[in-house]
Amino acid sequence: MNSVDVKCPICDTLNKLLNLEETDGWMECENCGSAVQIMKYVKTRRIPTYQMCDAKLLVALSKK
Repeated sequence: MNSVDVKCPICDTLNKLLNLEETDGWMECENCGSAVQIMKYVKTRRIPTYQMCDAKLLVALSKK
């Protein structure tokens, strides 16, 4: 278990022993109760993007 101490960006209170990998970076501050996401612990995925110039071949759908 990877527990970390994180300072709340809203009230600067130190929140101790949080497992942010399990919650995808989300935490609720023990002092002010704000729910925030710490971007350092967010799991990101790359999504491929395509331009219209990359689509050189169009295939007609069969009509029934």
